[in-house]
Amino acid sequence: MSSNLGSGFRERAPSLQGFANTRPLKATGGAALKRAPAARPTLATPRAVLFDLDGTLIDTMQVFADVAADVMVKHHADDFARARAAYLTTSGIPFFQQLEVIHPGDARNAAAAAEFEDRKIAATDDVGASDLTIAALVQLRRLGIATAVSSNNFQDQVDKFIARCPVELDLALGFGNGLAKGDGHFTRACEVFNCTRNDLVFVGDSIADAELARRGNVRFVARLGTFDARAFADVVPEAPAVDELSELVRLFVG
Repeated sequence: MSSNLGSGFRERAPSLQGFANTRPLKATGGAALKRAPAARPTLATPRAVLFDLDGTLIDTMQVFADVAADVMVKHHADDFARARAAYLTTSGIPFFQQLEVIHPGDARNAAAAAEFEDRKIAATDDVGASDLTIAALVQLRRLGIATAVSSNNFQDQVDKFIARCPVELDLALGFGNGLAKGDGHFTRACEVFNCTRNDLVFVGDSIADAELARRGNVRFVARLGTFDARAFADVVPEAPAVDELSELVRLFVG
């Protein structure tokens, strides 16, 4: 497994217009709203699958949302429910960037971001990949499909997950050293796996993930949980959606 990083660039944070009108799935942990039955799309078998980390490989997003909301209540005097919705709506980018979307230019953002980073690690220190996720990673490797993490967690946190994961992954990409989810990670993956972006699939749980894949011309699979299928359909209507990563292999043909 290689975690050597190349050059890249940061992605711009999405805008947040009226976060009171956002629609997170639930106020606490739980399954996503189910999509209506439909014929499932198929994808040509990729050279590599890139996975977002939080909310995709590990079930941490609802815990993070609670921590983030509590931090914003403390530092910005926000309403808990509105702050939680804003966190989920802007997920997919580092929290310090989320704060600049939610509270642009606020001098309290730096202290809030530092507290969040400390507390989120403690809150999810014992959270690992589920048995179904582990089985999916094993199955992909047996098919000769490379696997990678593409996360906007800081690199040391991604490396920590890789070290604990019982299945070897081929590449670990985090936030830092000029890299971030999106073009920087896609370019690096193509270099490592000697392929083009047509040979990649990116799996993520956030609308920001879907937008990065669309802008980067990389095929996308939505992991339901943080958002429902209707939300993804507004951004990538052609993209398949799965409730569990174990469903991935059935999407690949040829």
